Amino acid sequence: MNKIMKKSLKIFISIIVITLSSMQVTHAENTGVTQLKSFLKTSSAFTAAFSQSLFDENGSELQFSAGQFSLQKPGKFSWDYEEPYRQIIMSNGKVIWMYDSELEQVTIRQVDSSLSKTSMVLLFSKTDIDKDFKIIKLDVVDGVNWLELTAKKADSEYSNILIGMKNNQIDSLKMIDGFGQTTVIKFLNIVTTPKFKKHRFEFVIPKNADVIGG
Repeated sequence: MNKIMKKSLKIFISIIVITLSSMQVTHAENTGVTQLKSFLKTSSAFTAAFSQSLFDENGSELQFSAGQFSLQKPGKFSWDYEEPYRQIIMSNGKVIWMYDSELEQVTIRQVDSSLSKTSMVLLFSKTDIDKDFKIIKLDVVDGVNWLELTAKKADSEYSNILIGMKNNQIDSLKMIDGFGQTTVIKFLNIVTTPKFKKHRFEFVIPKNADVIGG
């Protein structure tokens, strides 16, 4: 599995499952914390274009990728990478498929053995996020309400997670891992009421692909 796919899977496993959808709140309650908690409880589906950059501890960009993200509760998602080349990370809620077009390889993993306990709780239930993370409200920059989430469990993949909320939607994510590397994800063209086809989250393995696991 290449570095981009490994990093992308770690992102999903650790925290990206909390960025699922937009939500509706009243003007009086329109804060980053309220928005975040609201969509965790009410979101059910989400699609968006995304860009993803990985920076080293000195701020130099190591990797760039972009594509489309889709999610449907409970547990169904697809990261469709279009740049720098075709990759797919997809799950039907039971199995995760990771497809690398350059290697012509599909890796299959069971959801229960691939996801952290924190991710499972956040993805499949409507638990109170305060049980798993300490939330700190940061500044508003260019209309984006920033929050800092610190995992209360020591085994979390990322030491710090920054979530940017704008106009009641997820705008950006910044995640700092234990090596000081930062992953930044920007969401664009968000659709919160998508209509998915019945088998949207069932990956069809290409005929010539090598299969690992499963």
